[in-house]
Amino acid sequence: MRATPALVTLVLAGCGPGRTTFARHPAAAPAFDRAGSDARAVAIADRVVAAAGGHDRWTQAKQLRWSESVTTGQAGAPPVTFEEGWDRWNGRHYNRMHAEVGDIVVMRNLYEVGGAVFGDTGHTKQPVAAADSERAIASARERWELDTGVLFLPFLLEEPGTKLALVGDAPGEAGAPPLDDLKVTFDPKDPTRTAVYHAMVNRTTNQIERIEIVKPGDPDTKRLGYKASSWVDAGGIKLATVYHNIGFAAEVVTYSNVAAATEPDDTLFVPTAQ
Repeated sequence: MRATPALVTLVLAGCGPGRTTFARHPAAAPAFDRAGSDARAVAIADRVVAAAGGHDRWTQAKQLRWSESVTTGQAGAPPVTFEEGWDRWNGRHYNRMHAEVGDIVVMRNLYEVGGAVFGDTGHTKQPVAAADSERAIASARERWELDTGVLFLPFLLEEPGTKLALVGDAPGEAGAPPLDDLKVTFDPKDPTRTAVYHAMVNRTTNQIERIEIVKPGDPDTKRLGYKASSWVDAGGIKLATVYHNIGFAAEVVTYSNVAAATEPDDTLFVPTAQ
């Protein structure tokens, strides 16, 4: 299968000349507005960012890649596995969902509609029906919002457009000291981050131990919660890589092979011609 015009466009969109900042949505603020958030929350966020490696390391990470495994709790069912890539510099997303009959690959620009979808058996690349393609893109969009929101939340606390508020104490695990509950609201103009997050921060380690997510339209009391564990160092960026669903113990999200690169890999966003 040859690279289609849509795929070629996808690659060209990431290679614009003269880029000096990370790609963000057109109405994005130029920087995190420290004065626009609760000063106490910002002070906690500063410590979280520092514990996770610091702003300099995050700025150097123009592209991030990782593998992922999600247990579903279905009897006898193997975990659902993915590979993902986030080209932060150019605003692109790569998602490969593994399946026995062949992988489904989605390549898309974060701030544009649509994307490129194809099936990959390991030997050939096959086109995907329009309806299936739309579903795959929608699934990849939801996967990216959750995965990047959870995995990289320490740094997203101080991204342009983010607002922070200190809610107060949150109970620690099994009688442990209380955690600081930071309410994280992303830029309302950013269509890629639609949920509100609560980051529960350990006051000793300055790591986010628990994440609670409020989906759009839900009351603050209705939350999807994950307990974080297994911190790793990925090129100077320190991240929790295992997340246990607090309300559904059978679901465990495990990230592995997390890697940060100082330059994006354009070849990741166009299939090899067949």
